[in-house]
Amino acid sequence: MLKTTLVIATLMLTGCASLNDSLTPNLTIEKDKFEGYLVISQPVVSSSSSISEDWHTLGFTWYEDVPKSVYLTVGVKGIQNVQRVSFNIDGDIIKGVKAGYLTSYGEWSTGRFYMDIDDFNILSKGKNVKMKVESIDEYTVSSFGTLNTGATVNSKFIPFIEQLIKHKALNDTIAYNQ
Repeated sequence: MLKTTLVIATLMLTGCASLNDSLTPNLTIEKDKFEGYLVISQPVVSSSSSISEDWHTLGFTWYEDVPKSVYLTVGVKGIQNVQRVSFNIDGDIIKGVKAGYLTSYGEWSTGRFYMDIDDFNILSKGKNVKMKVESIDEYTVSSFGTLNTGATVNSKFIPFIEQLIKHKALNDTIAYNQ
């Protein structure tokens, strides 16, 4: 009986994760309307693996005219200045570089950052990733990665990386072997 209950609970959680993934925005690929370069973009989705964590969102965009960088859109719930973002990826710290001085405000406050494409590749494969978002006088932390299965962003990395490989922004040997 216990095994049956565990199997049913596992199937329900898997179903919820699949449903959550299908209800969140997916990757888009388009040409810039002004200059014509390729833009691969994953709109912001939850980067928090648990409701007990701080509410964060993460989206990412690659521009063909800046091929060695990935731009991040980092969000926090409410009205806050998003000053900095850092990632603790399996014990190694990588910091995003601020791409603009302004925070976009709304139900979510978002800031734009960028990081080297190779660092983004490492981020996308992290087992235990802690995302630290700093405002003027405090910071909040959320987690994602293969060990933190509740974060929607986990399922968004693979399609994005596959498109970077397809468009020769990342070498497939490097992307899959780090």
